[in-house]
Amino acid sequence: MKKIIFEQLSNMILATLLASAVATTIAGSTMNTNSSDYLVEIHFDKLWLVFILAAFIFTVLRYGYSKYFGKHDGYDTKNAELSYQDEREQIISQHATKITYQFMSNILAASLVILVFGNALTSSVLVLRLMPVILIAVCLNLMLFVYLIAWIFYDHKL
Repeated sequence: MKKIIFEQLSNMILATLLASAVATTIAGSTMNTNSSDYLVEIHFDKLWLVFILAAFIFTVLRYGYSKYFGKHDGYDTKNAELSYQDEREQIISQHATKITYQFMSNILAASLVILVFGNALTSSVLVLRLMPVILIAVCLNLMLFVYLIAWIFYDHKL
């Protein structure tokens, strides 16, 4: 179970950092469409550096975990959270994946409704530009969290 908690928490942290970096880039960038010269200025914030550093650190940690601590768990960096040690873990992983897929279908449908009717919810152009990034980040983190909770639940159930 440690490998699932390790993998899912690192994925949630990286997804949140990536979404934050993209949101600050969108918020800090400007577009001028009033003149005949179409001008776009893209500003990259320091959060991109934090994201790249975190991705590097988690890659090193995953490699170290697979070589030193994850051997007894059956952890493999290639399969990540879908790596399993025995048939019981394979069944747990299949159940957790099924629950996550069902949740994903519902949360993505709700996100599409929010995106379609987002114009009625706000009149701010910045919020409309940030809404897809925020919805994708929330959906991704919720799906990772649902997989983690489902895995833990089925681990205790079996």
